[in-house]
Amino acid sequence: MAKWDIEPAGVRGVVIRTQAAGQGFEKAGRSYAGGARGAAGSAGSPLVTLALQSFAKHHRRTLTGLVDKTVASLTAAVEATNAYLDGDLEMAERAQRHGATTNGVHKQLPRR
Repeated sequence: MAKWDIEPAGVRGVVIRTQAAGQGFEKAGRSYAGGARGAAGSAGSPLVTLALQSFAKHHRRTLTGLVDKTVASLTAAVEATNAYLDGDLEMAERAQRHGATTNGVHKQLPRR
């Protein structure tokens, strides 16, 4: 049986730091997009404009994919941690119920 050792506070810290770092990437992405449009519009050469547009189009999926994968990873980490915590609470409650039974007499334990 697999043994889990998840520290929810640690997961929370990683998620918060990653979100903060991601905000910097978002700002850089907007700056890049504006700069690319400006460069393409000011190139003065149809060939350079086409090259800049092609470059941006080629890398658009990669850049948006980075954001999408980061968000998906953070979401999965939070959901997995919540499931872990829910499982811990369910297991604890089950153990508490079973552990409170002595000689066929079930003792009622207070719920949190």
